[in-house]
Amino acid sequence: MKVSNIGSTYKSVNFGRSLNKEEINGAYKAAQDARALMGFQNGNGLLILPSDKLPKGQGADLKEQLARFFDGVKKLLGINSVEILDTTGEAVDTTVQTALEENGLKRFAKFSIPQNPEDIAKAVEEAAKSADGLRVFADGDNVTKEQLQLIEDTFKKVKGDAFDPKMLIYEHNNKAYQWGDDIISKVFDGKVIVTSSDHMNDNGGVLWGSKSFVTDRMKAKQGDFIHGLRHAFNDGDLATQMQDGEQIKAAQHLLEEELKLHDEEILHPARFAAAKRADVALSQNFYKYFDDIIPGVHTDVAGFEKAYQQALQEGIGDNYFDSLAKAMKALGLDQSSPEVYESVCKYRNALFSAGAQTVEDLAQVAAEDLEASYKDTKNVVLQGVEAKKAAIKAAEEELARKAAEQKKNMEALQQFLATQQSIIEDGKTLRAAMNPADLTFCDRAVNYARAHKAQFAVVGALAALFAIGGTMYSYGKEIAKKSDAAKPKPDFVN
Repeated sequence: MKVSNIGSTYKSVNFGRSLNKEEINGAYKAAQDARALMGFQNGNGLLILPSDKLPKGQGADLKEQLARFFDGVKKLLGINSVEILDTTGEAVDTTVQTALEENGLKRFAKFSIPQNPEDIAKAVEEAAKSADGLRVFADGDNVTKEQLQLIEDTFKKVKGDAFDPKMLIYEHNNKAYQWGDDIISKVFDGKVIVTSSDHMNDNGGVLWGSKSFVTDRMKAKQGDFIHGLRHAFNDGDLATQMQDGEQIKAAQHLLEEELKLHDEEILHPARFAAAKRADVALSQNFYKYFDDIIPGVHTDVAGFEKAYQQALQEGIGDNYFDSLAKAMKALGLDQSSPEVYESVCKYRNALFSAGAQTVEDLAQVAAEDLEASYKDTKNVVLQGVEAKKAAIKAAEEELARKAAEQKKNMEALQQFLATQQSIIEDGKTLRAAMNPADLTFCDRAVNYARAHKAQFAVVGALAALFAIGGTMYSYGKEIAKKSDAAKPKPDFVN
């Protein structure tokens, strides 16, 4: 595996290969299994997509590109709903809707509350015609609980039996700790609120940018909020979050205490970004902005696949399976459900690894290169190889135990031979004084052996060596099997 320098401190493996169709389907199932174990069988994985990122084609060509893109983000990023920002032409909008439906994805629409309360019901009815859900931008100081209830009642009336209250999410742009204000909390009580892990500032000893602030300080239950990142990975934002002082201490608390990540270089921007994504993955409902999946890479839907690989290669791309692995580890699911955890790690590694055409090819990657890639790719904290290291250590300990046991057996054999030699020596005098005619057949055989002790010593030594050799040969075959099984392989190899 080729490792190339990309800076004075870090190295990177050439990451970002595409998964084939079978692998993508396997990855999707692994992600679903992981979320089920986390208690998130249902939930929104919302992608917010600016309309200017849509392909420029039309008709069948546009539909094909959208279908490919939607299938990819659904299975590789956990997306099950999409919001198109801004307006599109009628023809494009129809094609988008068809592609979403064919991929089993729901559609959200951003909804701004009209200034005139009398216009609210009509605006909701219009939006509900093409949208399965609404992201209600309720940032104004004059927003009332009654207005929010009218929005919900009208949307429910339009959708009828298809109405899902979780498909109405409410966004207030104030920082999360300001939700402690009685007015804000009462207005949004019982609503699914939009929260953000953009910043990780400490406020009163708690990180208001983390998922735990929402559950512990704001008292919101899982499913009653949708957690995500908002354009969080440009250099300015990351630099601000990682200044010396309380923010770093707070971030370290989150990373080490909540996510169970211990990495001396975790505050490098790319690793920090991966940890923030893991914080988001700990929420039942989450959202992703298109640009945050591939930060710093300018492309549209048509060029997404290549841009996504480039972002992974540069260590800042959104590897959903890396986020799931970290989240599972934080919850202890790597120990209680190792098969699902290893499956998630398998696809994480496939996205992160180069030089392999299939997942199985990764089994041939040298252990040193695999471990080096984990250490040097900036946004990957060592996790999966720990199990392989443990297997190697266990095999080494077993080898040492067997060697000690063999040594003990050898010493016992030597003691036995010494005892037998003593018995023979002690019997020499008695046997020499006896009348040869009175000797039994065995006695004569012993005397013969005494008279030819040099030859018998050689034969005895050879017999002992053959016995020990047979034992070591059998043991060697056993150790070879265990060593081969414990040989470090990528995390997915069972």
